[in-house]
Formats: sequence, C-alpha cells, structure tokens
Amino acid sequence: MRRRWPLHPPPRDDEALSSWVTRLAELYRMEVEELLRHDLAPPGTDPPLRKRGALDLDPPAAVLLALAERTGVPLGDVHRLTIAGQVPWLLDTLDPEPEPGAAFDTYVHQDSVLLTTKERRRQRVPGWRAWVPTAEPLRRACPLCMAAAPVFTLVSQLPLTLSCPKHGCTLVPTIGAAGTFLAWQEANTQATAAPEAVIAMDRRTQQGLRTGTVTVPRRSVHVGVWFRLLRTLIDELSTPVSTLRTRSRRTLQYIWRTTGQPVRAGLVGRWCSYEALPWNQQQMFLEAAATALHLVQAGEVAAHGTLAPLLTPEPHRPVPDGTPPAPAPRDYWKEARDAMNGSIALAQDDPAAGRQLLTILTSMTRSEASFQRTREDLIALGIPGKHLPSTLAEVRARETQTGRKTAVTFDRRSPFA
Repeated sequence: MRRRWPLHPPPRDDEALSSWVTRLAELYRMEVEELLRHDLAPPGTDPPLRKRGALDLDPPAAVLLALAERTGVPLGDVHRLTIAGQVPWLLDTLDPEPEPGAAFDTYVHQDSVLLTTKERRRQRVPGWRAWVPTAEPLRRACPLCMAAAPVFTLVSQLPLTLSCPKHGCTLVPTIGAAGTFLAWQEANTQATAAPEAVIAMDRRTQQGLRTGTVTVPRRSVHVGVWFRLLRTLIDELSTPVSTLRTRSRRTLQYIWRTTGQPVRAGLVGRWCSYEALPWNQQQMFLEAAATALHLVQAGEVAAHGTLAPLLTPEPHRPVPDGTPPAPAPRDYWKEARDAMNGSIALAQDDPAAGRQLLTILTSMTRSEASFQRTREDLIALGIPGKHLPSTLAEVRARETQTGRKTAVTFDRRSPFA
C-alpha cells in the first residue's frame, strides 16, 4: 500500500488524465516523466510516453492504481479520465478486432440518419477506433477556461466537439506536450463565440459524458446511441453526392451550403476515414453535422435513416380531458329490426321457434286469408313451411290444448321473450 501524497487535489470535471497528472507533478516541482518513473510506474518498467497520448488513451492498470492510492480518488473515477474509461460508450473496445474492418462496420453502418440503408456505402477500415485520431491527439482549449485555470478536458483531445460547453466559445489549438499549455498556435488568440447549432450539439455530448444519457427532441437516449448517431451522420456527410439519389444529393448539398463549407469538406478522390483527416477538415465535418441536426429538428431537411425519428419533435397527440363521451341516441327501430331478424334466423332452424313466431304475428288475426298471407311472408324469408302451423284453426286448437295465452308461451330463445 502506497502512502498518500500530502498534496493531492482531485481532478476537475471532465479533465484528462494527462492534465491532472501534470498539475500533480507541478505541485512537487517535478516533470511528469519523473513522477511516473519514480512514484507511479512499477519498478523496472518504463512510464507511458506523453507524446503518444498514452496517459489519455489506455495507461497501465498499475499507474491508475498507484494514482488512486496516492490521491484517495476512487480507481473508477481515475479510469474515467482516460479514453479506455469511456468503453463501451464512446467506442466499443480498444482490443484487437475479431476480423479486419469489423469495428468500423459495427459502429458506423449499423444504423443511418440522413440516408436510407440502401444508400449507405460500406467501407472497410482495419484497425479503426472511433473518435481516436490516427495522428497525434488534438491539443485544444477554451481561452476563458485557460485564463482561469490551465486544465485540458478529455473530450477536447478528440475530434468530437468544437466548443466549450461552459462558455460557448470555440476551442482553440494550443502548443504544448500532453496536459501542458505553452502557448496558442495563433498569436493574439481570443475567445470567439461558436455557432448556436454547434453549441447545442456539444452540450448534448457533454450531457452524455456526465450523465450517461442525452436529451434529443423525441426522448432521452443512451450516450452510446448519441455517439454512434453522430459518427454515422459524419460518415453520411462524407458520401460522394454523385452516388446518391436526387433527393439525398440535394439534401447533402443544402446542408453543406448552409454550413458555408465545400461539399465533403473539400475531399476529392479516394475516401478517407474521419479519424485520419487533418483537424481543419474534421472541424468542417463537425460543423456540418451540427448544421444537419439543427435543420432536421427545425423541419427544413427530411431525414430518412433508422435513427431519424429521434431528431424530430414528438407529434402532437390530443389527450381527452377525462369527460366521458355523450351516449349515442337509442335507435328503437333498429333494435326492433335486429330482434325480428334474430327471430327469423332462429325459426329457420327450430320448428318450435317458427310456430311461436307465427303465433305472435297472427295473435290479433281473425281471418284465414290474413293468416295465410303472414305465413307465406315468413316462408319467403327462408323459414321452412314445415316449421309453421298450416291454418289459423290449428293455432287456435293449440292454444286451447295448452290452456295458455299466446303472450305467455314465448320460448326463452326468442328475442321477444
């Protein structure tokens, strides 16, 4: 068990591991390499090289454990200061691919945003890692944040955001080693407000990194869905417009024109993955992605991908106020017709029902002619003649034998009962 350092300020919100270790080393007037070699790395091993961004990517577990013991910060919190600590949300894994190109295909081509699935062109990118630059890690910072306290966030080292979520100003490239600030790349650098669409996109990314969920117009989604939606959108924006249908081609051209950048950020010739592009072109793609999200949400651009419904507001669905609907007026004539039709259907199969139906209909009849007309009408409706009494006298004789009134001889199966 290592002893606790006397001075061990905790990491700040969203700070990168290299930035935190740099601040710790400065407290003891040491270089980061010295601190790593003499007090954090296991004896006989070389510390991770700062120039390769190893501290922010996937440092040795022994270094993370030593930092946790020296500072009292939980090991899980220390691990989250690295890109490896964001697996599997920011990227699926840092392990080797099961087969070349599988990581890119799974991450980028599983869904779609602007384009239909049939319009997506599948690419194979062996050894690909989502959002991790192929070259050196980015060195960007917010001028206002650096004026208050020189701290680098983990996300500012990746081509994932363009603005500071706290101040809303554009992140500016800096000069310095990992976790250190020497100067701005351009002289007379000042804070510049980022476009509103960019700020909205970056704040969602920040929300996802801090809370694990991102609020989109339709609902809240897991941060892993957000990162894959954003990376898929960037890949669609890099599609050669000549390969698209007229509708999709016009959509992409309109997005790039609204962004104020050339189509595909000026890419011509051979396709190249976003992570391998220089920063100036990555910046154009992020601006175009923010513009596309804004246009889809505003209804100015129609998206046709599997994730497109997440980007549009939920349609208005009126909800009743709880008042029960007024009952429909009762149709007595319809009830009578339905009862008669039911009695006729029953009489077609049941002789007793047939006799009872004819008896009811002729209960007030006094002439044989009227009785026969009623009987013939029932036969015309499909009731067999053998189910009906032959004469009025037969009906009267049956009443005399039973000793009951016609009105009380209803069968339970009759709708009139």
